[in-house]
Amino acid sequence: MRFEPVLPGSWPLVIAVALVMAALLWWSARWSFSALADPGARASWWRRACLALVTALVLAGPSAAVTESSPVSNVEIYLVVDRTGSMAAEDWAGGPDAGGGIRLDGVRSDLTAIRDAWPQARFCILALDGAAARELPLTSDLDAVTSWIGSLQQEITRRSQGSSLERMLPLLVQTLARAKEKNPENARLVYILSDGEATDDGQGAAEASAAGATWAEAGRLTDGGAVLGYGTTSGGMMRSFDGSSGAPGRYILDPDTGRPAVSVPDTRALASIAEALGVPYFQRTGGSDDAPTGDFTSQMMWPQ
Repeated sequence: MRFEPVLPGSWPLVIAVALVMAALLWWSARWSFSALADPGARASWWRRACLALVTALVLAGPSAAVTESSPVSNVEIYLVVDRTGSMAAEDWAGGPDAGGGIRLDGVRSDLTAIRDAWPQARFCILALDGAAARELPLTSDLDAVTSWIGSLQQEITRRSQGSSLERMLPLLVQTLARAKEKNPENARLVYILSDGEATDDGQGAAEASAAGATWAEAGRLTDGGAVLGYGTTSGGMMRSFDGSSGAPGRYILDPDTGRPAVSVPDTRALASIAEALGVPYFQRTGGSDDAPTGDFTSQMMWPQ
Protein backbone atom coordinates (compact mmCIF):
# COMPACT_ATOMS: atom_id res chain seq x y z
CA MET A 1 0.00 0.00 0.00
CA ARG A 2 1.27 3.45 -0.88
CA PHE A 3 -0.23 6.92 -0.71
CA GLU A 4 -0.40 9.56 -3.45
CA PRO A 5 -2.44 12.72 -2.64
CA VAL A 6 -5.38 13.44 -4.91
CA LEU A 7 -3.76 16.78 -5.74
CA PRO A 8 -0.08 16.35 -6.67
CA GLY A 9 2.25 17.91 -4.10
CA SER A 10 -0.60 18.54 -1.63
CA TRP A 11 0.75 16.64 1.39
CA PRO A 12 0.88 19.85 3.52
CA LEU A 13 -2.82 20.43 2.77
CA VAL A 14 -3.71 16.82 3.68
CA ILE A 15 -1.81 17.08 6.97
CA ALA A 16 -3.41 20.43 7.79
CA VAL A 17 -6.93 19.10 7.17
CA ALA A 18 -6.19 15.99 9.26
CA LEU A 19 -4.95 18.14 12.17
CA VAL A 20 -8.01 20.39 12.00
CA MET A 21 -10.36 17.42 12.03
CA ALA A 22 -8.44 15.82 14.91
CA ALA A 23 -8.67 19.05 16.92
CA LEU A 24 -12.42 19.32 16.31
CA LEU A 25 -12.94 15.70 17.31
CA TRP A 26 -10.91 16.22 20.48
CA TRP A 27 -12.95 19.33 21.34
CA SER A 28 -16.29 17.60 20.71
CA ALA A 29 -15.18 14.52 22.67
CA ARG A 30 -15.03 16.65 25.84
CA TRP A 31 -18.79 17.10 25.66
CA SER A 32 -19.81 13.84 23.97
CA PHE A 33 -18.17 11.70 26.67
CA SER A 34 -19.09 13.89 29.67
CA ALA A 35 -21.57 12.77 32.30
CA LEU A 36 -24.05 15.43 31.16
CA ALA A 37 -24.04 14.35 27.46
CA ASP A 38 -27.16 12.97 25.77
CA PRO A 39 -27.36 9.14 25.46
CA GLY A 40 -26.71 9.25 21.68
CA ALA A 41 -23.83 11.73 21.81
CA ARG A 42 -21.12 9.10 21.97
CA ALA A 43 -22.51 7.28 18.90
CA SER A 44 -22.63 10.57 17.00
CA TRP A 45 -19.01 11.29 17.93
CA TRP A 46 -17.87 7.92 16.62
CA ARG A 47 -19.73 8.50 13.36
CA ARG A 48 -17.98 11.87 12.98
CA ALA A 49 -14.63 10.21 13.76
CA CYS A 50 -15.18 7.58 11.08
CA LEU A 51 -16.19 10.25 8.57
CA ALA A 52 -13.07 12.27 9.36
CA LEU A 53 -10.86 9.19 8.95
CA VAL A 54 -12.42 8.37 5.58
CA THR A 55 -11.97 11.98 4.43
CA ALA A 56 -8.29 11.92 5.43
CA LEU A 57 -7.73 8.63 3.62
CA VAL A 58 -9.41 9.89 0.44
CA LEU A 59 -7.25 13.02 0.43
CA ALA A 60 -4.12 10.90 1.02
CA GLY A 61 -4.96 8.76 -2.04
CA PRO A 62 -4.18 5.19 -0.96
CA SER A 63 -3.29 2.86 -3.83
CA ALA A 64 -1.96 -0.63 -4.24
CA ALA A 65 1.29 -1.08 -6.13
CA VAL A 66 0.56 -2.92 -9.36
CA THR A 67 3.23 -4.44 -11.52
CA GLU A 68 2.26 -4.62 -15.17
CA SER A 69 4.17 -6.94 -17.46
CA SER A 70 3.97 -7.16 -21.21
CA PRO A 71 5.54 -9.87 -23.32
CA VAL A 72 8.83 -8.76 -24.78
CA SER A 73 10.54 -10.48 -27.69
CA ASN A 74 14.12 -10.08 -28.83
CA VAL A 75 13.17 -11.07 -32.40
CA GLU A 76 13.44 -8.51 -35.17
CA ILE A 77 11.84 -9.41 -38.50
CA TYR A 78 12.85 -7.67 -41.72
CA LEU A 79 10.41 -8.03 -44.60
CA VAL A 80 11.86 -7.27 -48.04
CA VAL A 81 8.88 -6.95 -50.37
CA ASP A 82 9.13 -6.77 -54.15
CA ARG A 83 6.27 -4.76 -55.64
CA THR A 84 7.62 -4.23 -59.14
CA GLY A 85 5.27 -4.68 -62.08
CA SER A 86 6.16 -8.36 -62.53
CA MET A 87 4.65 -9.07 -59.10
CA ALA A 88 1.27 -8.39 -60.73
CA ALA A 89 1.69 -11.42 -63.01
CA GLU A 90 -1.54 -13.42 -63.12
CA ASP A 91 -0.17 -16.82 -62.20
CA TRP A 92 -1.11 -17.10 -58.52
CA ALA A 93 -3.42 -20.04 -57.74
CA GLY A 94 -4.31 -20.40 -61.40
CA GLY A 95 -4.84 -16.71 -62.07
CA PRO A 96 -8.05 -14.65 -62.06
CA ASP A 97 -9.78 -16.87 -64.62
CA ALA A 98 -9.42 -19.85 -62.29
CA GLY A 99 -10.43 -18.03 -59.14
CA GLY A 100 -6.85 -17.12 -58.23
CA GLY A 101 -5.07 -13.82 -58.58
CA ILE A 102 -1.71 -12.15 -58.93
CA ARG A 103 1.59 -12.80 -57.19
CA LEU A 104 1.04 -9.97 -54.74
CA ASP A 105 -2.04 -11.80 -53.46
CA GLY A 106 0.28 -14.57 -52.36
CA VAL A 107 2.68 -12.05 -50.86
CA ARG A 108 -0.08 -10.47 -48.77
CA SER A 109 -1.20 -13.89 -47.56
CA ASP A 110 2.32 -14.94 -46.56
CA LEU A 111 3.07 -11.60 -44.90
CA THR A 112 -0.04 -12.07 -42.79
CA ALA A 113 1.09 -15.57 -41.81
CA ILE A 114 4.50 -14.25 -40.74
CA ARG A 115 2.89 -11.45 -38.74
CA ASP A 116 0.53 -13.87 -37.00
CA ALA A 117 3.34 -16.29 -36.18
CA TRP A 118 5.34 -13.60 -34.38
CA PRO A 119 2.87 -11.29 -32.58
CA GLN A 120 5.50 -10.21 -30.04
CA ALA A 121 8.30 -9.47 -32.54
CA ARG A 122 9.27 -6.13 -34.01
CA PHE A 123 8.88 -5.65 -37.74
CA CYS A 124 10.66 -3.56 -40.35
CA ILE A 125 9.39 -3.37 -43.94
CA LEU A 126 11.68 -2.62 -46.87
CA ALA A 127 9.91 -2.19 -50.21
CA LEU A 128 11.40 -2.52 -53.68
CA ASP A 129 10.17 -1.02 -56.94
CA GLY A 130 12.21 1.40 -59.02
CA ALA A 131 14.07 2.22 -55.80
CA ALA A 132 14.59 0.64 -52.40
CA ALA A 133 12.91 2.28 -49.44
CA ARG A 134 12.38 1.64 -45.74
CA GLU A 135 8.62 2.06 -45.51
CA LEU A 136 8.11 0.91 -41.93
CA PRO A 137 10.90 1.39 -39.37
CA LEU A 138 11.38 -1.32 -36.76
CA THR A 139 8.18 -1.40 -34.69
CA SER A 140 6.06 -3.65 -32.50
CA ASP A 141 2.88 -1.94 -33.72
CA LEU A 142 1.05 -4.82 -35.41
CA ASP A 143 -1.71 -2.47 -36.54
CA ALA A 144 0.85 -0.57 -38.61
CA VAL A 145 2.13 -3.82 -40.10
CA THR A 146 -1.42 -4.94 -40.89
CA SER A 147 -2.25 -1.60 -42.49
CA TRP A 148 0.83 -1.77 -44.72
CA ILE A 149 0.03 -5.32 -45.83
CA GLY A 150 -3.54 -4.32 -46.65
CA SER A 151 -2.41 -1.37 -48.76
CA LEU A 152 0.27 -3.27 -50.72
CA GLN A 153 -0.04 -2.65 -54.47
CA GLN A 154 2.23 -3.00 -57.46
CA GLU A 155 4.20 0.05 -58.53
CA ILE A 156 2.56 2.54 -60.86
CA THR A 157 3.38 1.27 -64.33
CA ARG A 158 4.29 4.59 -65.96
CA ARG A 159 6.91 5.17 -63.25
CA SER A 160 8.55 1.79 -63.72
CA GLN A 161 12.23 2.05 -64.59
CA GLY A 162 13.26 -1.55 -64.10
CA SER A 163 14.68 -3.04 -60.95
CA SER A 164 16.33 -6.03 -59.30
CA LEU A 165 16.75 -7.41 -55.80
CA GLU A 166 20.37 -6.22 -55.79
CA ARG A 167 19.04 -2.67 -55.69
CA MET A 168 17.82 -3.48 -52.18
CA LEU A 169 21.17 -4.82 -50.96
CA PRO A 170 22.87 -1.60 -49.74
CA LEU A 171 19.80 -0.57 -47.72
CA LEU A 172 19.28 -4.05 -46.31
CA VAL A 173 22.90 -4.46 -45.20
CA GLN A 174 22.95 -0.97 -43.70
CA THR A 175 19.70 -1.58 -41.83
CA LEU A 176 20.84 -4.93 -40.43
CA ALA A 177 24.27 -3.61 -39.43
CA ARG A 178 22.80 -0.68 -37.51
CA ALA A 179 20.28 -2.94 -35.81
CA LYS A 180 23.01 -5.35 -34.71
CA GLU A 181 25.14 -2.49 -33.41
CA LYS A 182 22.21 -1.16 -31.39
CA ASN A 183 20.96 -4.51 -30.04
CA PRO A 184 23.63 -7.17 -30.62
CA GLU A 185 21.78 -9.74 -28.49
CA ASN A 186 18.63 -9.68 -30.64
CA ALA A 187 17.78 -12.24 -33.32
CA ARG A 188 17.30 -10.82 -36.83
CA LEU A 189 15.15 -12.75 -39.30
CA VAL A 190 15.03 -11.72 -42.95
CA TYR A 191 12.23 -12.61 -45.34
CA ILE A 192 12.57 -11.82 -49.02
CA LEU A 193 9.33 -11.98 -51.00
CA SER A 194 9.92 -11.63 -54.73
CA ASP A 195 9.82 -13.32 -58.12
CA GLY A 196 13.53 -12.62 -58.56
CA GLU A 197 13.10 -11.18 -62.05
CA ALA A 198 15.67 -8.49 -62.87
CA THR A 199 14.73 -5.82 -65.41
CA ASP A 200 17.35 -3.13 -64.83
CA ASP A 201 20.15 -4.44 -67.07
CA GLY A 202 22.46 -5.02 -64.12
CA GLN A 203 22.27 -1.48 -62.72
CA GLY A 204 21.21 -2.65 -59.25
CA ALA A 205 24.03 -5.18 -59.12
CA ALA A 206 26.53 -2.50 -60.11
CA GLU A 207 25.26 -0.17 -57.39
CA ALA A 208 25.47 -2.92 -54.77
CA SER A 209 29.01 -3.78 -55.85
CA ALA A 210 30.06 -0.13 -55.66
CA ALA A 211 28.64 0.06 -52.14
CA GLY A 212 30.43 -3.14 -51.13
CA ALA A 213 27.14 -4.83 -50.23
CA THR A 214 26.70 -8.57 -50.83
CA TRP A 215 24.12 -11.19 -49.94
CA ALA A 216 26.82 -13.04 -48.01
CA GLU A 217 27.37 -9.96 -45.86
CA ALA A 218 23.64 -9.71 -45.24
CA GLY A 219 23.72 -13.40 -44.30
CA ARG A 220 26.35 -12.76 -41.64
CA LEU A 221 23.93 -10.30 -40.04
CA THR A 222 20.97 -12.68 -40.30
CA ASP A 223 19.88 -15.37 -37.85
CA GLY A 224 17.10 -16.92 -39.91
CA GLY A 225 14.16 -16.28 -42.18
CA ALA A 226 13.43 -17.46 -45.72
CA VAL A 227 13.39 -16.50 -49.38
CA LEU A 228 9.88 -16.81 -50.80
CA GLY A 229 9.64 -16.86 -54.59
CA TYR A 230 6.38 -16.24 -56.45
CA GLY A 231 5.16 -17.42 -59.84
CA THR A 232 4.97 -20.51 -62.00
CA THR A 233 7.43 -21.87 -64.51
CA SER A 234 5.06 -20.89 -67.33
CA GLY A 235 4.80 -17.36 -65.98
CA GLY A 236 1.93 -14.93 -66.31
CA MET A 237 0.82 -11.75 -68.02
CA MET A 238 0.66 -8.45 -66.12
CA ARG A 239 -1.80 -5.60 -66.22
CA SER A 240 -0.78 -1.96 -65.94
CA PHE A 241 -1.59 0.00 -62.81
CA ASP A 242 -2.21 3.75 -62.58
CA GLY A 243 -2.54 4.00 -58.81
CA SER A 244 -6.35 3.98 -58.74
CA SER A 245 -8.68 1.23 -57.58
CA GLY A 246 -10.81 1.33 -60.72
CA ALA A 247 -11.12 -1.19 -63.53
CA PRO A 248 -8.05 -3.38 -64.27
CA GLY A 249 -5.57 -1.82 -66.66
CA ARG A 250 -4.56 -3.20 -70.02
CA TYR A 251 -1.97 -5.91 -70.28
CA ILE A 252 1.61 -4.66 -70.37
CA LEU A 253 3.04 -5.29 -73.85
CA ASP A 254 6.40 -6.71 -74.82
CA PRO A 255 8.07 -3.94 -76.89
CA ASP A 256 9.77 -6.52 -79.10
CA THR A 257 6.64 -8.46 -80.10
CA GLY A 258 3.79 -6.08 -79.34
CA ARG A 259 2.05 -8.92 -77.52
CA PRO A 260 1.29 -9.14 -73.77
CA ALA A 261 4.55 -9.60 -71.90
CA VAL A 262 4.96 -12.72 -69.79
CA SER A 263 6.89 -12.65 -66.52
CA VAL A 264 8.69 -15.82 -65.46
CA PRO A 265 10.23 -16.01 -61.98
CA ASP A 266 14.00 -16.33 -61.77
CA THR A 267 14.12 -19.27 -59.39
CA ARG A 268 17.87 -19.75 -59.87
CA ALA A 269 18.59 -16.21 -58.67
CA LEU A 270 16.26 -16.63 -55.69
CA ALA A 271 17.84 -19.95 -54.69
CA SER A 272 21.29 -18.35 -54.93
CA ILE A 273 20.23 -15.50 -52.65
CA ALA A 274 18.80 -17.97 -50.12
CA GLU A 275 22.06 -19.92 -50.11
CA ALA A 276 24.10 -16.75 -49.53
CA LEU A 277 21.82 -15.67 -46.68
CA GLY A 278 21.89 -19.15 -45.14
CA VAL A 279 18.10 -19.51 -45.16
CA PRO A 280 15.74 -21.91 -46.99
CA TYR A 281 14.03 -21.16 -50.27
CA PHE A 282 10.35 -21.79 -50.95
CA GLN A 283 8.67 -21.42 -54.31
CA ARG A 284 5.09 -20.17 -53.97
CA THR A 285 2.45 -20.62 -56.65
CA GLY A 286 -0.76 -20.77 -54.62
CA GLY A 287 -1.15 -24.41 -55.63
CA SER A 288 -1.58 -27.55 -53.57
CA ASP A 289 2.15 -28.28 -53.78
CA ASP A 290 3.10 -25.16 -51.84
CA ALA A 291 4.72 -25.79 -48.48
CA PRO A 292 2.49 -24.84 -45.53
CA THR A 293 3.29 -21.44 -44.09
CA GLY A 294 4.39 -23.09 -40.85
CA ASP A 295 7.45 -24.40 -42.66
CA PHE A 296 8.87 -20.90 -42.95
CA THR A 297 7.34 -19.26 -39.87
CA SER A 298 8.09 -21.77 -37.10
CA GLN A 299 11.58 -23.02 -38.02
CA MET A 300 13.57 -19.96 -38.89
CA MET A 301 16.77 -19.84 -36.90
CA TRP A 302 19.73 -21.89 -38.05
CA PRO A 303 23.39 -21.68 -37.04
CA GLN A 304 25.37 -19.59 -39.48
